[in-house]
Amino acid sequence: MRKMKKEDLLLEVLSYMRLIIVCLIVAFLLKTLVLKPVHVKGDSMYPTLQDDDIGLSNVFSMLSGGIQRFDVVVVKDHTTGNLIVKRVIGLPNERVEYREGKLYIDDQYVEEPFLDEAYMKEATKEQPYFTADVAPVVLGDDEYFVVGDNRVNSLDSRATGPYKESEIVSKDVYVLYPFSRFHLVMNGS
Repeated sequence: MRKMKKEDLLLEVLSYMRLIIVCLIVAFLLKTLVLKPVHVKGDSMYPTLQDDDIGLSNVFSMLSGGIQRFDVVVVKDHTTGNLIVKRVIGLPNERVEYREGKLYIDDQYVEEPFLDEAYMKEATKEQPYFTADVAPVVLGDDEYFVVGDNRVNSLDSRATGPYKESEIVSKDVYVLYPFSRFHLVMNGS
């Protein structure tokens, strides 16, 4: 009788270990292929995203749908190695430029409707434009030009240069916390 109990205990321990291993594999796959945790640090995406917003970003959507202009993306910063949140402005093989606060792609004016007009007006009291002039940047076959929505307070492609597609890890941000800011931030929003 005693021998039977030890075998049962061993089987139960093995069963729990198998369950834990399966859960870890599922969590790893979810984090790698579906959703990536995001913790916003700083004000570079203000007011779209705020300092200390916590949420999830969609890895699968980026892999299946590609990257479009104005997507909000999570990028591995090639200067620090940290994950940062920015907005895609320029796509591969495009010529990106800011003149007098306006975006030009291949010499064509492109409106940026996601920018908060009230915040732009407040932020530019002491400077002429919300987005300072950027000399033309010609992107390569695998390069993206990304900037923060808070142009007066964002370290982005204007200073660090373009990012490769391999440095973009996910797109869209589902803000989960603080609960009062629960919302989805994606292309154009």
